[in-house]
Amino acid sequence: MLDRVDPAYLSVPDRVGSYGDEAIDLAKAYGRPPDAEQCIAIDAGLSYRAGGRSAALESGYVEPRQNGKTGGIVLPIVMFDLFLLPPDKIVWTAHLFKTARESFQDIVRIVENCDMLRKRVKKVTYANGEEAVELLSGAKLEFLARSKGGGRGIGGKRIVMDEALFLPSEAMGALMPTLAARSMTGDPHIMYASSAGVLGSDHLRGLRDRGRKGGDPSLIWVEWCAPGSWDKPGCQLGPECPHTVDTDGCALDDERLWKLANPALGRRISAEYVRSERRALPPEEFGRERLGWFTEPAGVDIENLLAKWADCADEDSKPTGRPVFFLDAAPGLKSVAIVAAMWRPDGLPHLEVVAYGQGSSWAPAHAAGLNRHNPLDWVIDPGGPAGALLPDLRAAGIDPREMTTRDLGQACSAFEAAVEAEAVRHLNDPVLLRAWRAASKRDLGDGLWAWSRRKSDGDICPLVGATGAFWGLAIQPPPTPAPPPPVVTATSARSETSELASAGF
Repeated sequence: MLDRVDPAYLSVPDRVGSYGDEAIDLAKAYGRPPDAEQCIAIDAGLSYRAGGRSAALESGYVEPRQNGKTGGIVLPIVMFDLFLLPPDKIVWTAHLFKTARESFQDIVRIVENCDMLRKRVKKVTYANGEEAVELLSGAKLEFLARSKGGGRGIGGKRIVMDEALFLPSEAMGALMPTLAARSMTGDPHIMYASSAGVLGSDHLRGLRDRGRKGGDPSLIWVEWCAPGSWDKPGCQLGPECPHTVDTDGCALDDERLWKLANPALGRRISAEYVRSERRALPPEEFGRERLGWFTEPAGVDIENLLAKWADCADEDSKPTGRPVFFLDAAPGLKSVAIVAAMWRPDGLPHLEVVAYGQGSSWAPAHAAGLNRHNPLDWVIDPGGPAGALLPDLRAAGIDPREMTTRDLGQACSAFEAAVEAEAVRHLNDPVLLRAWRAASKRDLGDGLWAWSRRKSDGDICPLVGATGAFWGLAIQPPPTPAPPPPVVTATSARSETSELASAGF
């Protein structure tokens, strides 16, 4: 027998035992004996705590395709639950109906070819979209295709999320509350099965991060993958490796790594076929499908940027150029921030929160008053919450430049690079600092990203404003003539930073 390939990550909460042996014996009885690696995952997935309830609410099983995670891990667990545990409803979902139906047909074949199981079946429903297996005991297994909001209609003790790399966060947001009613008297459990995540696999990526860290009392995690990642691939050329087949020392060509991620290599998957895949597939696809490397969104190291942001502080900063103003709002127009960007005599951009306050009714009039500073430009993101203020701003005499999504992505990348290089200056405003600490990002594709209001832990409109103002100033040429003396006016009390008026705001 070939050597067993243990998972790269295995995390199981405290347990008193496992039903794994019973599930493995059942699988052998219906003619599908699991591989040694699959037995590890089955044992982990059927862990139980005192009272016999599942050791965790969630369990995840990740490995490259065609290694048998669906038929060799998920199916034995589901069959054990369906036939041997107290009767309840189980729901098997997939991204595509075709995939869910294939799993249904596989289970029907198993049942039809095993007398012990067939005698317990009351009815098999074949109607399109209503596929199900119902037992005489009252237990039922249904098969469904997922949708973003489809979780609201899913109920059952055990829910299978096959193809979890295509599982939208919205679907989980709809599903999780529906299981709450079972949390006291039932034993709800959600299973995820997937290959490594694609760019949009936010929910799976979150599960992966929890599972790899370990110690999560509500998650069982089993993952096969090769060491390394796209950031640290282990290639001779490091992250700069192009990963093409003619590159010496590329990790994607290391067949030892293939085996670590693909337990079925040499059993059900031939090495020659994988070599052909390597020549045929784009490097990113091959790395994800055969090494188990997740495709990662553009990263932003907030902690590092916070440290760099602190180094950019200059509470005595004295800009002299004309301002570019950016107006941004929180979701629901719960708050508005107006941020200015101006050139300093040394050629560095100066960023300053001009006004920040709750609600939005005050913002158009306040913005109109700022026109006395003869701004170079006004800028706004019309696709964000502040877009709702465009009619009122125009009525107040302000017709701002409207950023596109690509502009927004480029602005975030440029702002990040400037902070990294300590090439901006600011007044150490606590409003901005709090926004930094709350911030998270979202991927826009093509290597671009933007600040994410939904994922952030607080109000980030001052930070979005600083980013947009920086971009608006960057597309304006630096001033060449001697600047006029600063205008000193009374300041608004809207900002928590009291006097931010180094430029007369």
